[in-house]
Amino acid sequence: MKFLSRLFNFLFRRNYDGARNDRLGGNWRPVGRQSAEEVDSPHRTVLLARARDLERNSDIAESAILGILRNSVGSSGIIPQAHVLRPNGEENEELNDRIEALWTEWAKKENCDASGQSTFSEIQSMVLRRRIVDGEIFIRKIITKDRKFPLKLQLLESDQLDIYKVGENIYDGIEVDEYLKPIAYWFFKESISSGIGQASIRVPASDVIHIFNKKRPSQIHGISELAIVMQRIKDTKEFIDAELVAARIAACFAIFIRRNNPGGNVGRFTVDKDNKPIQSIEPGMVSYLGVGEDVIDAKPDHPKTTAGEFISLQQRLAGAGLGQSYELLSRDLSKVSYSSVRQGNLEDRKTFKIFQQYMADHLCRQVWGAFVEASVLSGALKIPDFSANKQRYTLARWVTPGWEWVDPLKEVRAASESIEMGAGTLEEVCGQKGRDWQEVLKQRAREIEYAKALGLNLVTVTGMGGEEPEPAEQ
Repeated sequence: MKFLSRLFNFLFRRNYDGARNDRLGGNWRPVGRQSAEEVDSPHRTVLLARARDLERNSDIAESAILGILRNSVGSSGIIPQAHVLRPNGEENEELNDRIEALWTEWAKKENCDASGQSTFSEIQSMVLRRRIVDGEIFIRKIITKDRKFPLKLQLLESDQLDIYKVGENIYDGIEVDEYLKPIAYWFFKESISSGIGQASIRVPASDVIHIFNKKRPSQIHGISELAIVMQRIKDTKEFIDAELVAARIAACFAIFIRRNNPGGNVGRFTVDKDNKPIQSIEPGMVSYLGVGEDVIDAKPDHPKTTAGEFISLQQRLAGAGLGQSYELLSRDLSKVSYSSVRQGNLEDRKTFKIFQQYMADHLCRQVWGAFVEASVLSGALKIPDFSANKQRYTLARWVTPGWEWVDPLKEVRAASESIEMGAGTLEEVCGQKGRDWQEVLKQRAREIEYAKALGLNLVTVTGMGGEEPEPAEQ
């Protein structure tokens, strides 16, 4: 009876318009009550191929990707600030400086990348790009025979995962436990290959960093983040191409002349001066039409005056689907004011902060912990009680790339007043600019001392290590 009651309600009643089953909603029948893997697995490869095609050929898609990369990791990437504390709670600045100096050297391409081609900041950019386009990427932590920097990172694309490896608790190459926690990954032995017919090796999950955007509890693999907008981007690209072709054809029609004298091939087809059929047109051509021949709508009407509005609308919707403003995606600032562009920037930055936090939590912190541990084991770092206090010695803050102010004068004043009122800190202000506040103060102190040695008096900020300059005598 309960089943019949549910069926009756489904067929004849409607409590939600979104669940309507009449002529207006009857053809909307998505499959429900499936796990994320059941929904995604059949379509993941197709979405991957289409997303990569857009990455290669669509300027709109590439603009969206570059917008995220520029603002999330920038040119310098997310930078660590060692945060080792002494037993009394004070910062161990000497050890922190040594760790950071060692990291700066390790982050060079020849030390951190197994292929020796990418710096750590470039690895961050590549990892984020592949998460957006491919949906996922894997970073394998490898210990090599390098005496000083044994830790290397090997980037593995999703293609290198053995998706044909299935079985009990193995889903398209990822082996999980009863709680869906990954315990191993199955990768093809060859790094550059489709993988079909290859043998695969089992790599423990502790050696792998899996980067993907998890949206459902049952999700094990990633899915391209362009999936929601790829059809719109593809349609817009095809619309623009069609408009260009139509405009080229329209530009080729110049003058059509009807001839009244019969003869030759008149009445059968239009011919050129050599009495051959005209099979192509060119800009500015003059075409003579025979008796009985006519032109239907030879007036050029391309490009359409509404094409720009349509393309802008599509860009606006595509940007919204990716959490970006129209101005950021299109680079069109022709219709913005200071207030509107600032509000748009603030909303965009909320999107980028999510990416930055994800990269810091899921990539940078894992790499940092492995780096510090490998440096201690190699002898590059001397920390006798490291094994007993591993967590204390691997603490770090992450300085993310900042953004320039829209109106520097207004925003500098606001930041200064916020610090003076106690509503903000120098760390917060410097962090918004992607700067390390301690390095800023150290550099400022060096500049003040150097200026004093030259007999100069630099203007310093009140309450921040300098004296307020005395007013000039009237």
